[in-house]
Amino acid sequence: MRSKFLLRLAVTVIILFSAGYIALYSLLWMSVPSIDGEYHLSSLNSQVTVAFDEKGIPTIWAKSREDAFRALGFVTARDRLFQMDLLRRHMAGRLAEVMGPALKESDRRHRAMGFEKVASAIVQHLPQDQKQVLEAYAEGVNQAMDSLTVLPPEFLLLGYSPSAWRSEDSLLVVLGMEEDLGWTGDAERRASIIEAALPKSVKSFFMPPIDRYTDKLLNGKASGTPLPSIPENELFALLDDNGRPEHYAGLVTDTPPPKGSNGWVVGPSKTWDGRAILANDMHLSLRVPNIWYRAEMHYGDVRLTGLTLPGVPLIVVGSNGKVAWGFTNIEGDFVDLVSLELNPDDPESYRTPKGFVRFSEREETVRVKGEADFTFKVQTTEWGPVLPEPLLSKRVAVHWAALDPDATDLHLLNLDVVNDVKEAQTIFNRAGGPPLNALAADHQGNIGWTYIGKIPKRFGLNGSVSRSWADGSRGWAGYISPQELPRLLNPSSGFIVNANQRMLGDDYPYVIGHYFGHGHRAYRITERLLDAKNLTERDMFTLQLDTKVEFYRFYQRLALSLLHERNDKVQIRLKQNLANWDGFAELDSVGFAVLVEFRKLLLDAVIAPFMAKCREYDPEFRFSSPMIDEPLQQLLEAKLPTLLPDKIRYRDWDSFLLNLLIQAEDNVSAYHSTDFPDIFAGSEFAFALRAADRTAWHESSAWGAVNQVAIAHPFSSSLPLLKIWLDMPQVALPGCVQCVRMYASGYGASERLVVSPGREGNGILHMPGGQSGYPLSPHYGDQQQAWVEGTALPLEAGETVYRLELVPAPAQLKQD
Repeated sequence: MRSKFLLRLAVTVIILFSAGYIALYSLLWMSVPSIDGEYHLSSLNSQVTVAFDEKGIPTIWAKSREDAFRALGFVTARDRLFQMDLLRRHMAGRLAEVMGPALKESDRRHRAMGFEKVASAIVQHLPQDQKQVLEAYAEGVNQAMDSLTVLPPEFLLLGYSPSAWRSEDSLLVVLGMEEDLGWTGDAERRASIIEAALPKSVKSFFMPPIDRYTDKLLNGKASGTPLPSIPENELFALLDDNGRPEHYAGLVTDTPPPKGSNGWVVGPSKTWDGRAILANDMHLSLRVPNIWYRAEMHYGDVRLTGLTLPGVPLIVVGSNGKVAWGFTNIEGDFVDLVSLELNPDDPESYRTPKGFVRFSEREETVRVKGEADFTFKVQTTEWGPVLPEPLLSKRVAVHWAALDPDATDLHLLNLDVVNDVKEAQTIFNRAGGPPLNALAADHQGNIGWTYIGKIPKRFGLNGSVSRSWADGSRGWAGYISPQELPRLLNPSSGFIVNANQRMLGDDYPYVIGHYFGHGHRAYRITERLLDAKNLTERDMFTLQLDTKVEFYRFYQRLALSLLHERNDKVQIRLKQNLANWDGFAELDSVGFAVLVEFRKLLLDAVIAPFMAKCREYDPEFRFSSPMIDEPLQQLLEAKLPTLLPDKIRYRDWDSFLLNLLIQAEDNVSAYHSTDFPDIFAGSEFAFALRAADRTAWHESSAWGAVNQVAIAHPFSSSLPLLKIWLDMPQVALPGCVQCVRMYASGYGASERLVVSPGREGNGILHMPGGQSGYPLSPHYGDQQQAWVEGTALPLEAGETVYRLELVPAPAQLKQD
């Protein structure tokens, strides 16, 4: 009897589980929107047709710009509504109310900055044509919400419904990109602490303004070269005062991967048939769904193809048939931390050029799912909001172009009708939004570069460190005018390259930035283009996948110079693997993983002792710099006995460095012995050192076993059982931080675009993931494999597979 009861119970449980699974699956499947059929949209002026190809990429045919962007809002929201909602919530400081306490600090920061108020002010400042496009897009988004039978599964899991989309929400998404690309407050904080803690010569040595590759690209026209000599006496004094290594371990880190891009244009002298071609791959956080959404748009005489940012009515990069454009991050400085002088008799007031003024104050309340709401006060100054964290024991205010409503707009909409590069450059120079390098090519064969965005015109300071503006001798005098922004058109070389490196020499009168991206990627691209002839789109795409990385040859030579013992199995194995490295970051590149780890250990072991004093000013201080390899390599070449970092345990530099090299192999061996490569890759090998069985390291170990890409959905960490459906499969990937094919844990090419304006049919565009944000959609990850393998996909949408007809609501149907 008992066995029959247990059998019935088991069968009942299985039936209930199966029924629940079927019900859940059916509900999720119902949430995937149809991309076939007819919909009535109350705000349309004329009928719009949206054709979808086999990858779910829409092509929109409309009679007016507003209807085209109304349709874009409609189809984008149906594919990416949850992503769009997260983007606006993130900047408005409203994530914790739906996702819980872990997001409280993010919300606090964004509320303090006041981004939602900034977005509202931007809308009021915009010209009417931009407002109309924003309103049309919002109408399309809201009608998409109304059309959904079931909300996307993330909303169901979190138990909330999205509010109506507003014009302000699109501006919040734009501001999110400005924050992601342009926040340099942390770098200014770090430089200010270094200035206070270390001698000037030491600061100059460890923070050179340029690297040797960029110097070559600029032909020595920029400051900082030759590199400053080693300040031996000052460094020795710091080294003698810092104690044992365990007191400063982990103080120096590699520079975070640049949120930048590669971009270049080639003119007629470089191509096989005299055309101009643009290539652009933008390096951003990799996520599911991808940050970009592909689209084509036709309205009037306009034909646009390229990438849109979900939530924003704009073709961000692409072509209008006559001009193609792309962007890279400047890595400039558009933020200042203003040191505040408080009134000793009234700490609620601060000094300004007009005398002491009381802080303005407002209250912000953050709703928190599962917890009580919390309310906090935000103080603001005439320069901007006050940060909660002091700097060098002083309060600081943030003065940032992104917080100025006049510095953001959608002027780039006007690229839809430009005819040549000069016209495009005029649009670029007048546009607000994230300051970027703008590259363009046109159908007549012209190529050009300039800046986009509002770049501050400083006086009395260069913005690299925090200063007081109280006496009026320092500040901003507005922004560099469009006429004063630099331009480059049709250079004699026949090409223009930017990979986030510095573009201007010392003759330019205004400060653009201080610590631009390292020049190795740009140097490698330039090297390839100098001798190139008869280039095609395929050649440009192949260059985007280049993995040669001479940057690491220095560390290879150093490592090999340390390996002398012929009877030591460890040294024999290391020497063979390192000598066999082929100079590339390909999957089968042997020994490269050890070199990458060796360099990271060197950064901390060699430089951290000289930075230890900074911890006295900020216990959380950590040092990084894009030019950090310049001083590091100088120290390693000189090997000055007085500057040996650890004199207690090592008799000389070679024994010290050999220990680090063996330690690097141990770390990589530890990776090979673990079943969790994504954890290892996520920490960039930086987990606690442990004894490793070196015999586990074998000669066939290669970079592909270490360099793993795992692109995750925001929910997968909290729902591990669903990772197989939510995340892209983890795979080995060629490339590295210093490669043209840039990849680092969590960052990489969010797209790769190659196009010659007027020849879009030959263009190439691929991106990770897919068009849809729905895990059950066939378009959730159908572009991922091409991105991983480096396979070219066509820029233009393919043959129509599905068709939506968007029709004005009967009561509002108008005669055409």
